[in-house]
Amino acid sequence: MAKRLNVEVLLENMVGIVAAGLVLCGMVASAFWVLNKPQAEKAAPITQPPKKIQTVQAKSVNADDIEKLYQQKRDEIAAKKAAELAEKKRIEEEKQRIIAEKKRLAELERKKKAETLAEKKRLQAEKERVEQEKKRLAKEAKRKKAEALAEKKRLQAEKQRLEKEKKQLAEKEKKRQAEEKKRKAEAKKKAEAERKHKAEEAKKKAKAEAEKKRKAEEKRKADAEKARLAKELADEIAAREAEEKKAAEASAKKKAIAKFGSAISDKVKGRWEIPAQLPSGLSATLQIKTMLNGKVKSVRITRSSGNIAFDNSAIQAVKQASPLPMPKKADWAKEFNTINMKFP
Repeated sequence: MAKRLNVEVLLENMVGIVAAGLVLCGMVASAFWVLNKPQAEKAAPITQPPKKIQTVQAKSVNADDIEKLYQQKRDEIAAKKAAELAEKKRIEEEKQRIIAEKKRLAELERKKKAETLAEKKRLQAEKERVEQEKKRLAKEAKRKKAEALAEKKRLQAEKQRLEKEKKQLAEKEKKRQAEEKKRKAEAKKKAEAERKHKAEEAKKKAKAEAEKKRKAEEKRKADAEKARLAKELADEIAAREAEEKKAAEASAKKKAIAKFGSAISDKVKGRWEIPAQLPSGLSATLQIKTMLNGKVKSVRITRSSGNIAFDNSAIQAVKQASPLPMPKKADWAKEFNTINMKFP
Protein backbone atom coordinates (compact mmCIF):
# COMPACT_ATOMS: atom_id res chain seq x y z
CA MET A 1 0.00 0.00 0.00
CA ALA A 2 2.87 2.40 0.80
CA LYS A 3 4.45 1.72 -2.59
CA ARG A 4 1.16 2.50 -4.35
CA LEU A 5 0.84 5.76 -2.41
CA ASN A 6 4.39 6.76 -3.46
CA VAL A 7 3.53 6.14 -7.16
CA GLU A 8 0.37 8.23 -6.82
CA VAL A 9 2.34 11.07 -5.21
CA LEU A 10 4.91 10.91 -8.04
CA LEU A 11 2.14 11.06 -10.66
CA GLU A 12 0.55 13.95 -8.80
CA ASN A 13 3.87 15.83 -8.82
CA MET A 14 4.38 15.15 -12.56
CA VAL A 15 0.91 16.44 -13.40
CA GLY A 16 1.64 19.51 -11.31
CA ILE A 17 4.93 20.12 -13.12
CA VAL A 18 3.25 19.80 -16.57
CA ALA A 19 0.41 22.10 -15.52
CA ALA A 20 2.90 24.64 -14.14
CA GLY A 21 4.83 24.51 -17.42
CA LEU A 22 1.70 25.14 -19.46
CA VAL A 23 0.67 28.01 -17.20
CA LEU A 24 4.17 29.50 -17.53
CA CYS A 25 4.01 29.21 -21.33
CA GLY A 26 0.65 30.95 -21.33
CA MET A 27 2.03 33.76 -19.19
CA VAL A 28 5.03 34.18 -21.52
CA ALA A 29 2.76 34.23 -24.57
CA SER A 30 0.48 36.80 -22.91
CA ALA A 31 3.44 39.00 -22.07
CA PHE A 32 4.77 38.65 -25.61
CA TRP A 33 1.39 39.64 -27.03
CA VAL A 34 1.17 42.66 -24.78
CA LEU A 35 4.62 43.85 -25.87
CA ASN A 36 3.84 43.39 -29.60
CA LYS A 37 0.27 44.74 -29.53
CA PRO A 38 0.96 48.24 -31.11
CA GLN A 39 2.78 46.68 -34.08
CA ALA A 40 -0.03 44.29 -34.71
CA GLU A 41 -2.59 47.08 -34.67
CA LYS A 42 -0.61 49.05 -37.32
CA ALA A 43 -0.14 46.11 -39.62
CA ALA A 44 -3.73 44.93 -39.70
CA PRO A 45 -7.03 46.73 -40.47
CA ILE A 46 -9.14 47.82 -37.51
CA THR A 47 -12.15 45.84 -38.65
CA GLN A 48 -10.30 42.51 -38.48
CA PRO A 49 -9.44 41.09 -35.03
CA PRO A 50 -5.85 39.98 -34.69
CA LYS A 51 -5.29 36.24 -34.92
CA LYS A 52 -2.72 36.25 -32.10
CA ILE A 53 -5.32 37.43 -29.60
CA GLN A 54 -7.50 34.46 -30.41
CA THR A 55 -4.54 32.14 -30.10
CA VAL A 56 -3.58 33.52 -26.67
CA GLN A 57 -7.17 33.30 -25.47
CA ALA A 58 -7.31 29.69 -26.57
CA LYS A 59 -4.09 28.94 -24.70
CA SER A 60 -5.42 30.63 -21.51
CA VAL A 61 -8.55 28.51 -21.59
CA ASN A 62 -6.47 25.37 -22.00
CA ALA A 63 -4.38 26.28 -18.92
CA ASP A 64 -7.52 26.70 -16.83
CA ASP A 65 -8.80 23.35 -18.04
CA ILE A 66 -5.50 21.78 -17.13
CA GLU A 67 -5.68 23.37 -13.69
CA LYS A 68 -9.18 22.04 -13.26
CA LEU A 69 -8.06 18.62 -14.38
CA TYR A 70 -5.11 18.83 -11.99
CA GLN A 71 -7.41 19.88 -9.14
CA GLN A 72 -9.84 17.08 -10.07
CA LYS A 73 -6.98 14.59 -10.08
CA ARG A 74 -5.77 15.85 -6.69
CA ASP A 75 -9.33 15.59 -5.34
CA GLU A 76 -9.62 12.06 -6.66
CA ILE A 77 -6.27 11.11 -5.12
CA ALA A 78 -7.24 12.77 -1.81
CA ALA A 79 -10.61 11.00 -1.85
CA LYS A 80 -8.90 7.74 -2.64
CA LYS A 81 -6.43 8.32 0.24
CA ALA A 82 -9.28 9.18 2.58
CA ALA A 83 -11.16 6.06 1.45
CA GLU A 84 -8.05 3.93 1.96
CA LEU A 85 -7.44 5.49 5.40
CA ALA A 86 -11.10 4.94 6.32
CA GLU A 87 -10.86 1.35 5.09
CA LYS A 88 -7.64 0.89 7.03
CA LYS A 89 -9.31 2.36 10.15
CA ARG A 90 -12.36 0.13 9.59
CA ILE A 91 -10.14 -2.93 9.19
CA GLU A 92 -8.22 -1.99 12.37
CA GLU A 93 -11.49 -1.43 14.27
CA GLU A 94 -12.83 -4.75 12.95
CA LYS A 95 -9.58 -6.39 14.02
CA GLN A 96 -9.92 -4.88 17.53
CA ARG A 97 -13.58 -5.95 17.61
CA ILE A 98 -12.61 -9.51 16.63
CA ILE A 99 -9.85 -9.52 19.31
CA ALA A 100 -12.35 -8.23 21.91
CA GLU A 101 -14.92 -10.80 20.79
CA LYS A 102 -12.28 -13.55 21.06
CA LYS A 103 -11.43 -12.33 24.56
CA ARG A 104 -15.13 -12.24 25.47
CA LEU A 105 -15.69 -15.74 24.09
CA ALA A 106 -12.55 -16.97 25.88
CA GLU A 107 -13.81 -15.40 29.12
CA LEU A 108 -17.23 -17.01 28.60
CA GLU A 109 -15.52 -20.34 27.94
CA ARG A 110 -13.39 -19.90 31.08
CA LYS A 111 -16.46 -19.03 33.14
CA LYS A 112 -18.35 -21.95 31.62
CA LYS A 113 -15.49 -24.33 32.46
CA ALA A 114 -15.27 -22.88 35.98
CA GLU A 115 -19.04 -23.23 36.45
CA THR A 116 -18.92 -26.77 35.04
CA LEU A 117 -16.07 -27.64 37.40
CA ALA A 118 -17.90 -26.04 40.34
CA GLU A 119 -21.09 -27.89 39.43
CA LYS A 120 -19.11 -31.12 39.12
CA LYS A 121 -17.59 -30.53 42.57
CA ARG A 122 -21.02 -29.64 43.97
CA LEU A 123 -22.54 -32.81 42.49
CA GLN A 124 -19.61 -34.85 43.85
CA ALA A 125 -20.09 -33.27 47.28
CA GLU A 126 -23.84 -33.87 47.07
CA LYS A 127 -23.18 -37.49 46.05
CA GLU A 128 -20.83 -37.91 49.01
CA ARG A 129 -23.40 -36.25 51.30
CA VAL A 130 -26.12 -38.58 50.01
CA GLU A 131 -23.82 -41.58 50.56
CA GLN A 132 -23.05 -40.37 54.07
CA GLU A 133 -26.77 -39.83 54.70
CA LYS A 134 -27.55 -43.33 53.39
CA LYS A 135 -24.88 -44.77 55.69
CA ARG A 136 -26.23 -42.73 58.60
CA LEU A 137 -29.80 -43.82 57.89
CA ALA A 138 -28.71 -47.47 57.57
CA LYS A 139 -26.81 -47.17 60.84
CA GLU A 140 -29.82 -45.47 62.45
CA ALA A 141 -32.14 -48.17 61.14
CA LYS A 142 -29.81 -50.85 62.46
CA ARG A 143 -29.64 -49.06 65.82
CA LYS A 144 -33.44 -48.74 65.97
CA LYS A 145 -33.86 -52.39 65.03
CA ALA A 146 -31.46 -53.41 67.81
CA GLU A 147 -33.27 -51.10 70.24
CA ALA A 148 -36.64 -52.57 69.17
CA LEU A 149 -35.34 -56.11 69.68
CA ALA A 150 -33.89 -55.15 73.07
CA GLU A 151 -37.18 -53.46 73.99
CA LYS A 152 -39.10 -56.56 72.94
CA LYS A 153 -36.87 -58.74 75.12
CA ARG A 154 -37.23 -56.26 78.00
CA LEU A 155 -41.03 -56.25 77.67
CA GLN A 156 -41.06 -60.06 77.58
CA ALA A 157 -38.93 -60.22 80.71
CA GLU A 158 -41.12 -57.55 82.32
CA LYS A 159 -44.23 -59.53 81.46
CA GLN A 160 -42.76 -62.68 83.03
CA ARG A 161 -41.69 -60.69 86.08
CA LEU A 162 -45.19 -59.19 86.45
CA GLU A 163 -46.86 -62.58 86.12
CA LYS A 164 -44.55 -64.03 88.76
CA GLU A 165 -45.11 -61.03 91.00
CA LYS A 166 -48.88 -61.29 90.46
CA LYS A 167 -48.79 -64.94 91.51
CA GLN A 168 -46.73 -64.10 94.59
CA LEU A 169 -49.10 -61.26 95.48
CA ALA A 170 -52.10 -63.58 95.14
CA GLU A 171 -50.51 -66.06 97.54
CA LYS A 172 -49.61 -63.26 99.95
CA GLU A 173 -53.13 -61.85 99.73
CA LYS A 174 -54.63 -65.25 100.51
CA LYS A 175 -52.34 -65.64 103.48
CA ARG A 176 -53.03 -62.09 104.61
CA GLN A 177 -56.81 -62.60 104.46
CA ALA A 178 -56.52 -65.72 106.63
CA GLU A 179 -54.34 -63.88 109.13
CA GLU A 180 -56.70 -60.88 108.98
CA LYS A 181 -59.68 -63.07 109.76
CA LYS A 182 -57.89 -64.55 112.74
CA ARG A 183 -56.68 -61.12 113.85
CA LYS A 184 -60.20 -59.67 113.63
CA ALA A 185 -61.60 -62.44 115.82
CA GLU A 186 -58.88 -61.83 118.37
CA ALA A 187 -59.29 -58.11 118.03
CA LYS A 188 -63.02 -58.33 118.57
CA LYS A 189 -62.50 -60.22 121.78
CA LYS A 190 -59.79 -57.83 122.86
CA ALA A 191 -61.87 -54.84 121.80
CA GLU A 192 -64.71 -55.87 124.04
CA ALA A 193 -62.39 -56.11 127.01
CA GLU A 194 -60.75 -52.89 125.93
CA ARG A 195 -64.09 -51.15 125.56
CA LYS A 196 -64.95 -51.89 129.13
CA HIS A 197 -61.57 -50.78 130.27
CA LYS A 198 -61.79 -47.65 128.14
CA ALA A 199 -65.17 -46.75 129.52
CA GLU A 200 -63.63 -46.66 132.98
CA GLU A 201 -60.63 -44.84 131.70
CA ALA A 202 -62.83 -42.41 129.75
CA LYS A 203 -64.56 -41.32 132.90
CA LYS A 204 -61.25 -40.72 134.55
CA LYS A 205 -59.84 -39.08 131.45
CA ALA A 206 -62.86 -36.81 131.01
CA LYS A 207 -62.45 -35.58 134.55
CA ALA A 208 -58.73 -35.10 134.06
CA GLU A 209 -59.31 -33.45 130.67
CA ALA A 210 -61.76 -30.99 132.14
CA GLU A 211 -59.20 -30.06 134.78
CA LYS A 212 -56.53 -29.82 132.11
CA LYS A 213 -58.68 -27.55 129.95
CA ARG A 214 -59.40 -25.29 132.87
CA LYS A 215 -55.71 -24.97 133.65
CA ALA A 216 -54.88 -24.55 129.93
CA GLU A 217 -57.45 -21.77 129.62
CA GLU A 218 -55.99 -20.02 132.62
CA LYS A 219 -52.51 -20.43 131.14
CA ARG A 220 -53.71 -19.20 127.73
CA LYS A 221 -55.19 -16.09 129.27
CA ALA A 222 -52.00 -15.47 131.22
CA ASP A 223 -49.88 -16.03 128.09
CA ALA A 224 -52.14 -13.75 126.06
CA GLU A 225 -51.75 -11.03 128.64
CA LYS A 226 -48.00 -11.50 128.64
CA ALA A 227 -47.94 -11.41 124.81
CA ARG A 228 -50.05 -8.26 124.78
CA LEU A 229 -47.76 -6.56 127.25
CA ALA A 230 -44.70 -7.79 125.32
CA LYS A 231 -46.14 -6.51 122.04
CA GLU A 232 -46.94 -3.12 123.53
CA LEU A 233 -43.41 -2.95 124.87
CA ALA A 234 -41.92 -4.07 121.54
CA ASP A 235 -44.07 -1.57 119.62
CA GLU A 236 -42.98 1.20 121.95
CA ILE A 237 -39.31 0.20 121.57
CA ALA A 238 -39.69 -0.05 117.78
CA ALA A 239 -41.37 3.36 117.58
CA ARG A 240 -38.64 4.86 119.71
CA GLU A 241 -35.94 3.24 117.58
CA ALA A 242 -37.68 4.41 114.38
CA GLU A 243 -37.80 7.96 115.73
CA GLU A 244 -34.16 7.77 116.70
CA LYS A 245 -33.23 6.32 113.29
CA LYS A 246 -35.24 8.98 111.50
CA ALA A 247 -33.61 11.71 113.57
CA ALA A 248 -30.15 10.17 112.93
CA GLU A 249 -30.91 9.93 109.21
CA ALA A 250 -32.09 13.53 109.09
CA SER A 251 -28.99 14.64 110.98
CA ALA A 252 -26.71 12.61 108.69
CA LYS A 253 -28.48 13.98 105.61
CA LYS A 254 -28.14 17.53 106.90
CA LYS A 255 -24.45 17.04 107.62
CA ALA A 256 -23.90 15.39 104.21
CA ILE A 257 -25.70 18.20 102.40
CA ALA A 258 -23.62 20.76 104.27
CA LYS A 259 -20.44 18.77 103.57
CA PHE A 260 -21.12 18.28 99.85
CA GLY A 261 -22.42 21.84 99.49
CA SER A 262 -19.10 23.06 100.84
CA ALA A 263 -17.20 20.58 98.63
CA ILE A 264 -19.10 21.76 95.52
CA SER A 265 -18.43 25.39 96.35
CA ASP A 266 -14.72 24.68 96.99
CA LYS A 267 -14.33 22.78 93.70
CA VAL A 268 -16.07 25.47 91.64
CA LYS A 269 -14.25 28.34 93.36
CA GLY A 270 -11.00 26.39 92.94
CA ARG A 271 -11.55 26.46 89.16
CA TRP A 272 -12.52 30.13 89.14
CA GLU A 273 -9.98 32.41 87.48
CA ILE A 274 -11.00 36.02 88.10
CA PRO A 275 -10.11 38.24 85.14
CA ALA A 276 -7.54 40.92 85.91
CA GLN A 277 -8.26 44.62 86.16
CA LEU A 278 -11.92 44.29 87.15
CA PRO A 279 -13.64 46.83 89.41
CA SER A 280 -14.01 45.78 93.04
CA GLY A 281 -17.31 44.88 94.66
CA LEU A 282 -18.63 42.77 91.75
CA SER A 283 -21.04 39.96 92.62
CA ALA A 284 -23.11 37.49 90.61
CA THR A 285 -25.47 34.57 91.34
CA LEU A 286 -25.62 31.46 89.13
CA GLN A 287 -28.26 28.74 88.95
CA ILE A 288 -26.70 25.30 88.28
CA LYS A 289 -28.74 22.27 87.12
CA THR A 290 -27.05 18.92 87.83
CA MET A 291 -27.59 15.17 87.32
CA LEU A 292 -27.39 12.58 90.11
CA ASN A 293 -23.83 11.67 89.05
CA GLY A 294 -22.71 15.30 89.48
CA LYS A 295 -22.50 16.24 85.79
CA VAL A 296 -23.62 19.82 85.09
CA LYS A 297 -26.66 19.94 82.78
CA SER A 298 -26.94 23.71 82.54
CA VAL A 299 -25.78 26.92 84.16
CA ARG A 300 -27.25 30.41 83.86
CA ILE A 301 -26.96 33.83 85.45
CA THR A 302 -29.86 34.64 87.77
CA ARG A 303 -28.29 37.87 89.06
CA SER A 304 -25.64 39.46 86.87
CA SER A 305 -22.70 41.44 88.21
CA GLY A 306 -23.11 43.85 85.34
CA ASN A 307 -19.67 42.85 84.02
CA ILE A 308 -19.78 40.21 81.26
CA ALA A 309 -16.16 39.12 81.84
CA PHE A 310 -16.87 38.51 85.53
CA ASP A 311 -20.10 36.59 84.73
CA ASN A 312 -18.44 34.46 82.01
CA SER A 313 -15.52 33.57 84.31
CA ALA A 314 -18.00 32.27 86.91
CA ILE A 315 -19.89 30.21 84.27
CA GLN A 316 -16.58 28.79 82.97
CA ALA A 317 -15.54 27.80 86.51
CA VAL A 318 -18.77 25.79 86.94
CA LYS A 319 -18.29 24.00 83.60
CA GLN A 320 -14.67 23.15 84.37
CA ALA A 321 -15.63 21.79 87.82
CA SER A 322 -18.10 19.27 86.29
CA PRO A 323 -18.74 16.59 87.51
CA LEU A 324 -19.44 18.06 90.93
CA PRO A 325 -18.99 15.94 94.11
CA MET A 326 -22.30 14.25 95.00
CA PRO A 327 -23.55 11.98 97.83
CA LYS A 328 -23.91 8.32 96.85
CA LYS A 329 -27.52 8.21 98.10
CA ALA A 330 -29.85 9.28 95.29
CA ASP A 331 -32.37 11.04 97.59
CA TRP A 332 -29.51 13.08 99.11
CA ALA A 333 -28.08 13.86 95.66
CA LYS A 334 -31.52 15.15 94.56
CA GLU A 335 -31.02 18.02 97.02
CA PHE A 336 -28.37 19.33 94.60
CA ASN A 337 -30.48 19.10 91.40
CA THR A 338 -30.68 22.91 91.49
CA ILE A 339 -27.84 24.90 93.10
CA ASN A 340 -27.81 28.66 93.49
CA MET A 341 -24.21 29.78 93.91
CA LYS A 342 -22.98 33.30 94.63
CA PHE A 343 -19.67 34.67 93.27
CA PRO A 344 -17.56 35.57 95.09
